[in-house]
Amino acid sequence: MLTAQFGGLSGRKNPWLQNWHRPATRLGTLVCTLLCLLASLSSADITGTINGVVRQQDTSEPLAGANIQIEGTYLGASSRGDGRFSIPRVPPGHYSLKITYIGYKPRRIPVTVQTDRLELQIELEPSFVQMSQIVVTGSRLPEDLSAAAASIAVMTQNDIQRRNSMSIDQALVNLPGVSLVGDYVNIRGGSGYNRLGGHRQLVLLDGVPIMTSDLGEVNWNIVPITEVAHIEVLKGAASSIYGSGAISGVVNILTKLPERQPAFSFRQTAGFYDEPAVPEWRWTEELLTYNRTDLSYSQSFGPVGVRLALSRHASEGDRQNGEFERWYVTAKTRWNLPDHSTLTAFGSFSSDDRQLFLQWREQNHALLVPPTEVGDRYRLDGYLTYLIYEKLFSPTFSLRARMSFNQQLVGVPFNITGAFAPALGLGGEMQCNWRPHPQHHLSFGVDYRHDRVESEYYGQRRANGISPYVQNVWHLSDRLHFDSGLRLDTYTLVGDSVEFQVSPKIGLSVQPIDGTIVHASFGRGFRAATVVERFISAGSKDFRALPNPDLIPERSTLIDIGVRQSVGEILSAEITGFYSYYKHLIEPTLASDLTAQFKNTPAARILGIENLLRWRIWKDRLIIEASATWMNPREQGSKQILLYRPEWIGFFSPRFSWNGYFAEADFRYMSRLERVAVYPLDERIAMRVWDFRLGYNWKNYRLQLLVQNALNYHYTVSERVLGEIRSFALAFSGEL
Repeated sequence: MLTAQFGGLSGRKNPWLQNWHRPATRLGTLVCTLLCLLASLSSADITGTINGVVRQQDTSEPLAGANIQIEGTYLGASSRGDGRFSIPRVPPGHYSLKITYIGYKPRRIPVTVQTDRLELQIELEPSFVQMSQIVVTGSRLPEDLSAAAASIAVMTQNDIQRRNSMSIDQALVNLPGVSLVGDYVNIRGGSGYNRLGGHRQLVLLDGVPIMTSDLGEVNWNIVPITEVAHIEVLKGAASSIYGSGAISGVVNILTKLPERQPAFSFRQTAGFYDEPAVPEWRWTEELLTYNRTDLSYSQSFGPVGVRLALSRHASEGDRQNGEFERWYVTAKTRWNLPDHSTLTAFGSFSSDDRQLFLQWREQNHALLVPPTEVGDRYRLDGYLTYLIYEKLFSPTFSLRARMSFNQQLVGVPFNITGAFAPALGLGGEMQCNWRPHPQHHLSFGVDYRHDRVESEYYGQRRANGISPYVQNVWHLSDRLHFDSGLRLDTYTLVGDSVEFQVSPKIGLSVQPIDGTIVHASFGRGFRAATVVERFISAGSKDFRALPNPDLIPERSTLIDIGVRQSVGEILSAEITGFYSYYKHLIEPTLASDLTAQFKNTPAARILGIENLLRWRIWKDRLIIEASATWMNPREQGSKQILLYRPEWIGFFSPRFSWNGYFAEADFRYMSRLERVAVYPLDERIAMRVWDFRLGYNWKNYRLQLLVQNALNYHYTVSERVLGEIRSFALAFSGEL
């Protein structure tokens, strides 16, 4: 039986649906192969090369990671650690070369290429306005943030370094519209909080999905944060681009590239926790400490670049059962093949050996666990690898193919981790990019995933997903940009059901006057219920999770309209209104007998406004960033507020610098959670946290003194779990 849905269909136990995608797979692969072959036959034999170096205008320091693109083509490169770049196989002719780098004004340089080498010396001027930077998440290809139709926020490498961030999720909460409830990252209130997984934003690493196959969860420690080049957060429906899971947005973590010359970097952090502000909460007379060491080395050997990183993060914790020790090892290689294609391989191993703190013993002893849980601990290991092949057949046609392997055990809110086998996820994708016109490009391809999970609490489960898609970006003029996309997502749970949906997306970006950009987007989202949400049966006599095999997929319709405004290099601002409508939202419900079960909420909506302001004063010596997001998350029928969603989130960050010295502060606010699932009668308060930093920059070195939660403000990050108490740390980092 087929049941019609708005914008899609869903079916269960239908043999035709379970096999429908096989011809589509063969057809999609054949089309991509034929187009790539035709493009390769038409590529020019007589070409030239553009070489150059990118430097900062004032200091002449080389800039690593600058994007150099020949406009109207897919020809381009990124600058290495010494600022140098090379663009080979450029057909003779006249071109416009665009150079962009986060934090600097973009430049356009006219060049004439002949059958020889063209050498360039390029200088970039620092810029305060972030609208000129390049992002890749909005349309799967590099594009100006100013031209993006969707709302996209960027966390730069400098933002991560100056805050001495310890993990990716902690860094993300400084972005507008992003909040952290427990350990759940929320984009505009999309996910709420769910101890058994079920994120509603997709997390990518260099464009590769890294969600676990059982919980639909993400291990934020799968890669050391010091290896992150920058992070892009796409807010809004992205299923038309990235598929199931991207129902409320996408977090794309971009890692650093290997350097050409030998490069070594380090970061050492050591700190301790203060006493709690409530004397009754003090549970030990010992000084509780933490430390972290990050090391990385990079070098190129001929055409092969290598980057290696090792990190260790250990803490005695600020509470009973708070001790942990984490290790991270990553390796990334990039091989420039003789035919001017590239092969990138990445591997990561993470190990987390920690004690388990589920909830406090009682409110008067909020840093102690119940006596039965003292000493509980578990170990979680994760493995992630991917292989990406990129081939430029001609200036207007390229291919990107990837394979990935993801095996992780993230953990569950009971001390039963040993009863779970690590979830295995395999993935593959082939994407073709074609420019029929310099101002128009198409991306189309096929995405495949295979999930394999096993536990005594939900048995052995196998699932497959295959999704053909197409993306269209059309620059109608310098001031008018239009994009659209369409994706068919399928998710087959072997021996059980088939779910699928067609997800469209339309976006528009208009620049009516200089400095003003109006953007709007509309899209649909889709997320199939995870294995754990449907089949988990676990717990104890005090609390038990029950299965619900009749769960159906979530579907969403998301709309946002916004204005980006800049006033020279002094001020930039953005205001965006958004509306998110969710159908069959999967939410945890708790019965009076303390049994929990996931159920579909018929309909829900989140209406909100998001604001962002950046203000530069006194020639960059004083910079102020502020953002505020108001949301009204409600169930459609009962009108009651959605679980674990705040109404307000805010961020304020002034920073002052002079002659290498700097002083910075961050203030994060999240309003009281009006509705929770487990302990609704417990007292809840808003989050108001100040962090302070003092330091000095000298050449490639940085010394910092950090105070986290400086006012020792106490609040709960999830039910009966306090946020970290005040801590002090000293950090020293540098590059050789």
